Amino acid sequence: MSRTGRALEYRLVVNATATDPAERMACVGYARHALRSTATGWSVTGTALDDLLTVASELLANAATHNQPGTIDAMLRLSPPGDRLRVEVADAGSGRPRPQARFGDDQEVTGRGLLMVDALADRWGTTKTVTGKTVWAEYVLPAPVDIPTVTRQARRAAAVADVVTASRLRTLPLPAPACVPVG
Repeated sequence: MSRTGRALEYRLVVNATATDPAERMACVGYARHALRSTATGWSVTGTALDDLLTVASELLANAATHNQPGTIDAMLRLSPPGDRLRVEVADAGSGRPRPQARFGDDQEVTGRGLLMVDALADRWGTTKTVTGKTVWAEYVLPAPVDIPTVTRQARRAAAVADVVTASRLRTLPLPAPACVPVG
């Protein structure tokens, strides 16, 4: 049985400081890997995990390509009863993303991502913040998962493992540090 009380949260902040948006995209793979590790550690599997990672990748890619260099803050939150999963991506951008259908032009290779978010998430939206905006998506899990009791020491160990993993995931020829964890 799931515990009641606080939500289980995982926060990842990356410094996407490269001036070239394509180089900032290196952060997307790193962040997706960290979110996958966390979600599977929380026993999220199957279609729920696949949909979560697809949407998280899209939100992270939008933050990396449509904003100035800076930090991207990703949050994964499992509700206290273990029946809802929420992913949030915050950046310094001021625009409010809206799905735009660009299916009429078969030469266009972008512009469909938020349609995918809209199709895969149970709910999604944006929230204006003091420093920019947060784009979030929420999923109702097919079956509640047990929320593990996570100690501070275990969270610290996971964070250290993420830093080590990030250093190994650097792809060449990107100049280091194109994507580094903060804090």
